[in-house]
Amino acid sequence: MDKNSTCMKAVIPDNLRGRSLSDKVIPTVCNLKNMLERIVAFNGEYGKLKPWEKRSYDAYLIDDVIDKILISSKSEWIKIIRAHILSKNPIELGASAIDIYLVAYVGKNFGFGKSEFFSYIKKVGISGKTNSAQAIWQVGKGDGVYLGILDSDGKIIDWDFIHQWITG
Repeated sequence: MDKNSTCMKAVIPDNLRGRSLSDKVIPTVCNLKNMLERIVAFNGEYGKLKPWEKRSYDAYLIDDVIDKILISSKSEWIKIIRAHILSKNPIELGASAIDIYLVAYVGKNFGFGKSEFFSYIKKVGISGKTNSAQAIWQVGKGDGVYLGILDSDGKIIDWDFIHQWITG
C-alpha cells in the first residue's frame, strides 16, 4: 500500500491531544506570515504590534522562538515555526494555530473547500456568523498554506506533519 492510499484512510480526530476544536476558536484576521514580517520589522518589540497581530503572536507562542526568528532569514521562518508548533502541547496553542488543524479536520472528514468549512462551523455551533467563519477559514487555510501543511482548498499536503501533531 502506498503512502497516498494510507493517508486517504487516515483518521483525523476531532480534538488535538486533548485540545478541543470548538472551544476558544476566536476569529481573527491576522495571518502568521504578516505577523512575522511585522515583528521582525519592529525588531521583536511586541508592544508595537496591532491588537490582532498580538493575538497571532500569542496564539503561536512566538515569545519562545522570537530570538531564532530575529536572527534567521525569512526563508528559515517556516522551518522554525513548524518545529515550534510540533514541540508544543496543543492545549497551550491559541486559536490561530489550531485553526490550521480545524481546516484540515473538516476537509478530511466532511469535505474540502470554503463552503464545506462554513457549513461545519455553523452546524457544530462554533459560530453562526459568516464573517467569523471567514476569519477562521482565512487564518487556518492561509497559515496552513504558508507553512506547507495544506493546499488552497484546505486539503492536507503534509501528512507527516499532521501525524506528528496528532501523536506528539
